[in-house]
Amino acid sequence: MRAEARALVPSLPRYSHDVTSPGSDVIYSWIEDLCRTPHRRPGSDEGHAGEQWVAARLRDLGVEQVTLDPVDVTVWQATRWSLTVAGAEVPSFFVPHTAFTGAEGVTAPLVYVGTGRTRDFEREDIRGKIVVADVPFPRLPTGVLLRLARAGYAISDPHGWLRLGSTQVMTYVRRNFVGGAEHAGEAQESDVYWQAQKRGAAGICLILRDQPSSSNSHYGPYDGISKPLSGLWIGKRDGARLRMLARARAQATLTLEGRSAPGVTHNVWGVLPGRSDEVVLVTSHHDAPFTGAVEDAAGVAQVLAQAWAWSRVADRPRTLVFCVDAGHFHGSAGAFAFARDHRDVMARTRVLITLEHLAAREVVERDGRYADTGRLALTVMFTTPRLDVIAAVMRALEEKRPPATVAIPSDFFGPVPTSDALGYVLEAGVPVVSWIGCPYYLLDEHDTLDKIDRAALGPIAETATALVKTFMVA
Repeated sequence: MRAEARALVPSLPRYSHDVTSPGSDVIYSWIEDLCRTPHRRPGSDEGHAGEQWVAARLRDLGVEQVTLDPVDVTVWQATRWSLTVAGAEVPSFFVPHTAFTGAEGVTAPLVYVGTGRTRDFEREDIRGKIVVADVPFPRLPTGVLLRLARAGYAISDPHGWLRLGSTQVMTYVRRNFVGGAEHAGEAQESDVYWQAQKRGAAGICLILRDQPSSSNSHYGPYDGISKPLSGLWIGKRDGARLRMLARARAQATLTLEGRSAPGVTHNVWGVLPGRSDEVVLVTSHHDAPFTGAVEDAAGVAQVLAQAWAWSRVADRPRTLVFCVDAGHFHGSAGAFAFARDHRDVMARTRVLITLEHLAAREVVERDGRYADTGRLALTVMFTTPRLDVIAAVMRALEEKRPPATVAIPSDFFGPVPTSDALGYVLEAGVPVVSWIGCPYYLLDEHDTLDKIDRAALGPIAETATALVKTFMVA
């Protein structure tokens, strides 16, 4: 398919008019504005403020029929959490949507179960105890896959950052706590959380063993499913001490207070009409667990950049629909809801282009902290295995040369992209180009404005515009 798509590139039609994207400073100003609250969690006051801001910007840019569609969510808010062992507090962070303990907390001995394999649990009586376990992340040999095995459709790497020895820690994939299960019977046997719950644990502390820093603020799983066992995340440096205490059966108190109630968030979407009813659908998500400069004010700003560019064009062969969806951090509820509620739009969609986490700075671990490498984080374009879609991506990469970007099959990791495109693709089966960055701090509190490479924003918008231009006429 790679060879056939490359042969198709020279014959792809070209959009005949110039389309100008906004510059980096304009795009950065949008990111800065959206990041004025400490988070944009689904259904929260801060989340609603973000929705209204997105709707106002789309209207300012001339997008028509801007609409806020309600999406039902459970608004889960932690207000106080702690882990105290032998009278000393161990730094921690809540596991979202786990059970609240009340002000008194849960007091019990600690017990360590490794990564929670069956034999680990069989060696210990955990009933009534607070389980301590490691949660590993997979490490992807990106250099070998892309350079040696040629696992992608195309690579754009003008600076030579993607080398044979390059690897990627997938900090959003918890090997033994994937999420998505509503009870132990639905979970994999290797799921340490649900095994601990099934075996009668009083609470659970999960160590971020492979996080490339000592951060403990991991917002996952973000499936939005209420879970019956109270849980806390522990950074790996503090986790080393906690393992020793658990092996000594130290007494601990785990506290997690908060509130949970039914609520609503909103998909924000609008239209730039074209000569044809066929649709190019451009999306991202507005919610964020923390400041969310990269996850995903950066994606929202790139959607706005396309609205800015195409609102200035008089002749649009196809209709553009922009959807900044809700509830990504609630099981991608907004993406699923939009695809279900607007089947007419999905039936007319020529291609779905999702833009997430772009212009993210690459970091590595140094002395337990994130250290900036001076490069951009790896980005991938999940691309539907269809010749015309692959060829369009190839042309955009060849002409715009974005750094550290690879196009891979949309089913590289599973049946659908592991991105916000998932809900649209599962519900409607639309062709997709899902452009997404993969920095290590996506799900933690260090996703702040300093993680944005400001100068890269404009060139990224130009690449996205090049993609849209091809799909406008191809």
